[in-house]
Amino acid sequence: MTVLKHISVRQWVVLALFNLLLVAALGLLMRLKVLLPLPSINQKFLLHAHSHFAFSGWVSHALMVLVVAMVFNRKQHDSLPWKYQLTIIGNLLASYGMLIGFFLQGYGLYSIIASSAGVVISYIFAAMCWRDLSKSNSSPLARRWLRAALVFLVLSSIGTFYLAHLMTSNNMDSRLQLAAVYFYLHFQYNGWFFFACMALLYHWLHQKDIIINHSKTIFWLFAITCLVNYLLSVLWWDMPIWLYIGLVAAVIAQSIAWGLWLRSCTANLLQLKHLLVAVAKWLLLGVAIAATIKFILQGLSVIPSLSQLSYSFRPIVIGYLHLVLLAVISLFVIAYGYMHGCLRINRLARWSTTVLVIGVILNELLLMTQGISGLARTPINHIPLLLAAAAGILLLGIMGIFLSQRKRHF
Repeated sequence: MTVLKHISVRQWVVLALFNLLLVAALGLLMRLKVLLPLPSINQKFLLHAHSHFAFSGWVSHALMVLVVAMVFNRKQHDSLPWKYQLTIIGNLLASYGMLIGFFLQGYGLYSIIASSAGVVISYIFAAMCWRDLSKSNSSPLARRWLRAALVFLVLSSIGTFYLAHLMTSNNMDSRLQLAAVYFYLHFQYNGWFFFACMALLYHWLHQKDIIINHSKTIFWLFAITCLVNYLLSVLWWDMPIWLYIGLVAAVIAQSIAWGLWLRSCTANLLQLKHLLVAVAKWLLLGVAIAATIKFILQGLSVIPSLSQLSYSFRPIVIGYLHLVLLAVISLFVIAYGYMHGCLRINRLARWSTTVLVIGVILNELLLMTQGISGLARTPINHIPLLLAAAAGILLLGIMGIFLSQRKRHF
């Protein structure tokens, strides 16, 4: 227990990288399962293990560590308060439980117990963090973004519980099940993940005395439109015209907020270039480009016919989810790790980060090609093989970053 009590912020972040390595290994195994028989592996079970562990074991774990470090102003070699150490350990145990449970049995007793434990732990974390934020000396804007992130973290669990209710009541309405899944995904991706990342970024900007213009307006536009934009996920559901008009207005408002954010960052470009190390600078540029593509795609998806077509075609959905989780959230977390000093920068780290970015770009291009060819009903040969190669490149890049952190002490 004494050893666990003194785990540093840096050690938790390096462990998060190890979890990302496991996520990438499962992703590669999924791609190989398409090419090879592998009869002992159930593809659906593997998919559930991959996605649940990516959310809890990688992103949520990393964000929990980094936002607690932000709230208490802890540096990379400091330890976190004991109650948060325990909460993070609990989240990890639930995450590994989900990883093993879903891999072996899919939605079964043990995986559901682990998932439920993960939800309870997220509630405990949100409650503790919300209370301690009032005593934090971090930036007021960072605290505002983090409070919203915690609200969306709790809100996302409604989708999980509703899906569980549908399953236990033997309600096989696929539209209701899909709506529940998308509710969870939306408020995780666009709520908890995005708002927590923005809180971390505002905290860093505040430490560097960089002021972002229109910050309050940008926050409220994102917070309000995040609630409304869930409807983008269920455009295939009949909705009254007034609700659709409100959705279109929300999509436009969010695009305006993102434009204001980019414009304000551009105004501080010279200062940012001076303060950021090269690897973090290029990663953040890639994140900004990927996020811009995400908002453009959201704008296009407001067209009902296009939305129904894209959400009914699996490669497009997978491509969009990977765009957000990999190109926006994961690359930002790694960039912030470099910026905060949690991740060391050396030659292997720089090269491995480059390999990771190449893998992300290849993966997105191939998924986009697969989606377009599927819509055009002109299948392209060897796409599954190329996707497996891209997954291998991703794995290699993450493995290199992880190994680069172990050259000295852990």
